[in-house]
Formats: sequence, C-alpha cells, structure tokens
Amino acid sequence: MRLTNINCPQCNGQLNQQEDKFYCTSCGSAFNVDYEESDIEYAKLIKEPEITRLHLENNRILLEKNAELQRKFLIGEIKDTYKQELKTVGVTYASAAIYYVLIGIIVFVAVVGVIGGIFFVTAKKHKAETAKREQARIESIENLSAESIESDRNFLENAIAGGVAYQVSQRTEPVKGDGDEGDAYIVGKPEAVNCRLLKREEGNSLIIVYKITYEFSESKTLKVVYDGVIYENIALDETGHISCKDPCERFWGREADDRWNGYENAEDVYDDVKAFPDDSGFIKVNI
Repeated sequence: MRLTNINCPQCNGQLNQQEDKFYCTSCGSAFNVDYEESDIEYAKLIKEPEITRLHLENNRILLEKNAELQRKFLIGEIKDTYKQELKTVGVTYASAAIYYVLIGIIVFVAVVGVIGGIFFVTAKKHKAETAKREQARIESIENLSAESIESDRNFLENAIAGGVAYQVSQRTEPVKGDGDEGDAYIVGKPEAVNCRLLKREEGNSLIIVYKITYEFSESKTLKVVYDGVIYENIALDETGHISCKDPCERFWGREADDRWNGYENAEDVYDDVKAFPDDSGFIKVNI
C-alpha cells in the first residue's frame, strides 16, 4: 500500500474532499475526481458497510414503528374488549338487579297477602268470638232466675256474708242521741231479712236488705233500721253457677234517713229503688 499526498496543482495547497470534489484550502480551486473502474469498486467496498448499517438502522426504525403500531392497536383492542365486557357486565348486573327487584316485589306481595289473610282470618275469628261472648252474656242475663240463685247456695251465702261485713264497716261510729238517751251503738251483726233479683237489659242486680239494731248507751232502748246492699252485673256462667265480678255497694236511696243510714221498713228499700225510671220490678229470692 502506498500513501500519496494530494496537493493543489495550481498553488500546491492542501486539498480537502467534499463528496465527489476536491477543494483547495489556499486558492479555493475545485477539482473533479475521475474515478477508474477499480476506484469505483473500492468506493463500493468502503461504502457498503455504511449502507448496510443504514439499511439495518432503517429496518430497526421500521420494526420499532411497527411494534409501536401493533402495541397501540393491541391496547385499542384490549380497551374495546374491556368496554364490551363492561357493557356485558353492566347489562348482566342490570338484568340481575331487575330480576332481584321483581323477586323482591313478588315476595313482598306474597308476604303482604299472607299477613292480610292471617289478619282477615284473625279479625273474622275475633268478631265471631266477640259475637259469641256477647250472645252468651245476653243469654246469661236472660237465663238468670231466682231459682238459679237459690240453687247456688255458695254464691248466696257469700253474698249475704259480704253484705254483713260491708254494713258493719260503714257503721263503726255511734249515732248521736237526743237528750239523756245517749249515743246509739250497733248491737250484734246485721241480719239479712229478704232478697230481691232486679232484671234489666243492661245487667241483673241482686239487692239484699238487712235489719240493723242499735242500742242507746244511757236509756238502753233499741232502734231498728233497714238498709240494703246491691250486687251489680250478676249472671249465670257456662257451668250453671252465679258469677259477679264487682263487690257489693250500699244502695243510696233518695228516701233513706241520713242520720241512721237506713229505712224504717224493709219494703221501703225496694220502693225507693222502684222510683228510678229504668227498673222493671223485682223477683223474690228465698234466703
């Protein structure tokens, strides 16, 4: 291999190559290169690696761009698929929601229907039972008689004893006397002298009249008065016995003597009761 200096033929200045021409750095002359065939082949050999590199670089760039396009396309497909899946899932969820709402409505209607049916049956049963009890109450009032009271000795004896206790509890204080006779105190226990059944539409009543004896503390004379107690709402139960839920009370008649809390005669008690407009008469009960 031989090295050759290339100088300007005009001024012997140094030449620089730019592409296919040479330029003098001193005088600026330009010279074309007349290549021989061997030079052309040599130039090809020199440039071939660069051309190959450029081709490879271009191929690399094309491959990268192609890969980027494929990546973007793939991402787009994934997004489209995801959107489609979301739509499908949304439709599925919406369908499921509608399904469960319909099921809920059906169950609610069924439950309301069952509850309504139970309520209707219960109300109907309650109404029937109420009507039955009312009919039984009316029959117990209508069926009560003096004979049924007389036959239930347990009730009658307890009623009489309850009236005695009530009269005693109401007469614990002495009655003030006039003059020298002194105050009057109750002597012994009140004595039941007669009994009457008062039948009315709103309920039956039993009136027991008692004889109460007082004695004056100074004169030792006796004073007899009569007073009554009344049992309200007595009836005949299913077993044939007399029932009365309320305790007895004193009958406060309009003609009673307020000083003695009683009457002069036993019949005066019933006469005072008869003075009320809703009374329909008495039935005697043997005691």
